Amino acid sequence: MDKGDYVTAVLAVLVILVASLSIYDSIQLSRLQADVSRLSGSVSAMNSTLMTYIGYESNLTKSAEELGYDLSQVNSSLAQQVSELESQIRTIESRIGFPVIIVDALNRSVVVPSQPSRIVSLDPAATEILLAIGASDQLVGIDNDSITYLPPPFNNTLHLLVAEGAVKVIGSTYSSPSIEEILSLRPDLVIGTAGWGYNNYIAETLQQYGIPVILLPSTASLEDIYKAVIMAGEATGHVVQAVDVVENMSEAVAETEAAVKGQGEVNATVVLWINPTYVAGGSTFINDLITLAGGVNVFGNLSGWPVISPEEMLQANPSLIIIMSNGGLFNVSSFYSWLNSTIGPAYADIAAVKSGRVYVITGWYEDVISEPGVLVPLALKLIAILLHPQAFNVTAVPQIVSPSDLPINVSEG
Repeated sequence: MDKGDYVTAVLAVLVILVASLSIYDSIQLSRLQADVSRLSGSVSAMNSTLMTYIGYESNLTKSAEELGYDLSQVNSSLAQQVSELESQIRTIESRIGFPVIIVDALNRSVVVPSQPSRIVSLDPAATEILLAIGASDQLVGIDNDSITYLPPPFNNTLHLLVAEGAVKVIGSTYSSPSIEEILSLRPDLVIGTAGWGYNNYIAETLQQYGIPVILLPSTASLEDIYKAVIMAGEATGHVVQAVDVVENMSEAVAETEAAVKGQGEVNATVVLWINPTYVAGGSTFINDLITLAGGVNVFGNLSGWPVISPEEMLQANPSLIIIMSNGGLFNVSSFYSWLNSTIGPAYADIAAVKSGRVYVITGWYEDVISEPGVLVPLALKLIAILLHPQAFNVTAVPQIVSPSDLPINVSEG
């Protein structure tokens, strides 16, 4: 392909890019910028060659002079094309840059006037997403649950930021958020997860101070988590990184789906708290994880995070039960004691109890399963191993499931 054809091809790509602006424009933009950089390098090389030629011009033949004229014409044309391409790139940047309007999980149109430099995160899932997309340098405040529960590799980054004083703790959005502490940090953006703790209340309060607050739609489905990552990318100026994260997540999910294909379905439930007993119902991201892992959520007919009775547990008769330890507060014995206190020895007839397939999740695995963050592919794989250990060449599953008892690399999530 000669240089004229190359330029024509680049321009054609540009036309397509401008005509189909979407969330992936930033990716195309990065690639186009790389092309422009390489093209500029070619122009510089041609300039160097041309200057060498001019230095020896008096010794060149007439045909060489004609060649020099041709090179000069090509060089001028290429330089003009580069200038035009760069102009088009600046136009695209202005269209996909700030200000941005984000329609968040509460269907509020939130205006982010410029790329934020002082971001406060309200919960571990939002913090995890912000760190994953490369917004750590913009963080100035986080909730203390992020400090306590965030899994690796994000906890190391966060602890360092707090130790250096770059990030302050605002209290727990699950129990006692400090509006005053948030305001003292002078945030130009606050991000949290809709419906989690006091986040909706905080959003309503901070709106009165003119602070942009975005609540992410992370809890209802796996697709919502993907949307949350992209939304955070748009709001913080990290669209390309956010799209990369989602693509990697999707690939990891597909790998686990392929591993359990044809294994048969296992009736299961995830217990988030024992007494009262909260379980993951339908229309939740955990319900999606159970399904994708080759299971059937026995409480999938109930919406959200319902409270169920021991009698309902007995009637649902799951073949596998996953319990969150809540920092070591609960174990298998406490679960059996709760069942026995209400329905007596009949609890032993539950299929999962009979077969010994009642598992307690501890350590940072709890956060991986219970928080709608970027490590949900790891949660999916963990649940899939519990449901179908043979599909992953796991011969024995420990009753207490922790990173040390059943190690799974984060990179394998």
